[in-house]
Amino acid sequence: MKLNHIGFVVAKIDEFAETLKAIGFGALTSPVPDYNNNVNASFVPIGEKDDVFLEVLEPIGERSAIAGFLKKTGGGLHHLCFEVDDIEKASQELEKKGFKMVSSPAQCPAYDENLSRTCEGVTKISFFLIPNRLLIELLEKGR
Repeated sequence: MKLNHIGFVVAKIDEFAETLKAIGFGALTSPVPDYNNNVNASFVPIGEKDDVFLEVLEPIGERSAIAGFLKKTGGGLHHLCFEVDDIEKASQELEKKGFKMVSSPAQCPAYDENLSRTCEGVTKISFFLIPNRLLIELLEKGR
């Protein structure tokens, strides 16, 4: 597994973008809606080779997958995302090890659109809670 991005929840992406600029990061990608989870997502590279990103998420309404997290915590670190070659296999392995699947593998076209990737297939993601209550995301890039 390779770190792909760090998910960070905020109330308003445009306001947080100003904070990122103030500490020296480049511009965020334009927010792209993910209506499966009712979130808007933007990315900014944070790795030396533009291969690791900070994903900035804002809720779209109260039914958003992150609305409760934002209300309870005020936002902040939400998840770590690791890139895998085969999301089905990696998800099964984590389940066998006792990790709790929160979201089974599903398509995530917003990732491809956000990072201007052209590919034959659509990126897939799944989410797990690991024992210390940290949420991790698995991501299989579209090919």
